[in-house]
Amino acid sequence: MRIIPVRGPNVEGEQNEWDSTKQTALIKAIDAWHRMYSDKANNAYKAFPAPKDRFGDPKWPDIKPAKIIRMAFRDKGRLIDSTDHILVQKWAGRDDKK
Repeated sequence: MRIIPVRGPNVEGEQNEWDSTKQTALIKAIDAWHRMYSDKANNAYKAFPAPKDRFGDPKWPDIKPAKIIRMAFRDKGRLIDSTDHILVQKWAGRDDKK
């Protein structure tokens, strides 16, 4: 399993073409195998379904979303859980390394 980030809409509800087509392609791939590639000429992602019966149905592990997030972020040290986190300090301009 792989977590693929997709930038969501901003405060005004706007989402650029790259992000919206990526989201659409990933949603299509939940139920069937799809190939996703970047179409740079059109500034978008394209998704094409795999040939019928070439692969079996996708099998998703029976894991709760909270456990997926924990495995992907917290267990790998990628979760910002306090204001003392090194990235928060860096973004606030309070890091010692300059």
